[in-house]
Amino acid sequence: MQPEKRPPRPPNAFILYRRAKQPAILAAHRNLTNAEISRFISSCWKSETDEERLAWERYADQKKLEHMQAYPNYVY
Repeated sequence: MQPEKRPPRPPNAFILYRRAKQPAILAAHRNLTNAEISRFISSCWKSETDEERLAWERYADQKKLEHMQAYPNYVY
């Protein structure tokens, strides 16, 4: 018998940003390792404007609400 699978955590703003940016960076720089891509995306995130980061925070809030609806009894 398999143990019950736990629901995933809701993604935060940086995770959503990373998911959106990674394919373009990977397409442009095929030779980068995953660690190098992470460092590159991290530096991009840190250099984003406050407005851009706020937009990602709002998107993360929206995803969190969707997560709450999909998993009403979720506890981290």
